[in-house]
Amino acid sequence: MTDIPLFPLNVVLMPGAPLPLHIFEERYKQMVNECLESESEFGMVLADEGGTRRVGCTARIVELVERYEDGRMLILVEGSRRFKLNSILTGKPYYVGEVEYLAEEPEEDVTALAEECIALLERVVEAATEGSVGIEIQPPYRNLSFAIAGRIDFDLEIRQQILELTSEKERLEKVKELLSAAAERLEREQQAREKAQKNGHLRGDWRPGEKKEEEGGGG
Repeated sequence: MTDIPLFPLNVVLMPGAPLPLHIFEERYKQMVNECLESESEFGMVLADEGGTRRVGCTARIVELVERYEDGRMLILVEGSRRFKLNSILTGKPYYVGEVEYLAEEPEEDVTALAEECIALLERVVEAATEGSVGIEIQPPYRNLSFAIAGRIDFDLEIRQQILELTSEKERLEKVKELLSAAAERLEREQQAREKAQKNGHLRGDWRPGEKKEEEGGGG
């Protein structure tokens, strides 16, 4: 068990994923300043109308991007370690969590599954942007699931589910399922747009319901 500063927010931070944060509340300005001074991490947990979740991720401050005259800050953090929140402690202006860090299950060979996910990710990016975008993901595929979930704008509940899964194999299987559905949907939409554009060019100014005149004419 260990105590860490806690930042409940309507966001899911993934290990290894970057996240910019605007810090403006007094209690969190104090918290971030203390973390900067001690070069320590704080915990982030999803908090919404469903309550505060029990699994979160620590945030390491990568850069203090800007500090304003009124004390507000723009910081860039990166997800570090997953934890289970056992209790929330009082006594400081900000929340403090009593946490235990989560260990990964023994690693399995997920190379084939990882390569399937990368191929699907490329399909999603290409269909979404209507052009290929280079994706710099190379073996060994360590925590690839978190890298993809940190890049794709999945629903918060889905992201939380991925964060809570305890093995990379389980996470990649979930990511594969999500990417496959997203790729198929985006490609259908892309095909529909292309078809609509072609129809527009072929028809010219003819409107549905009008009888198109035959070429040539009677005497």
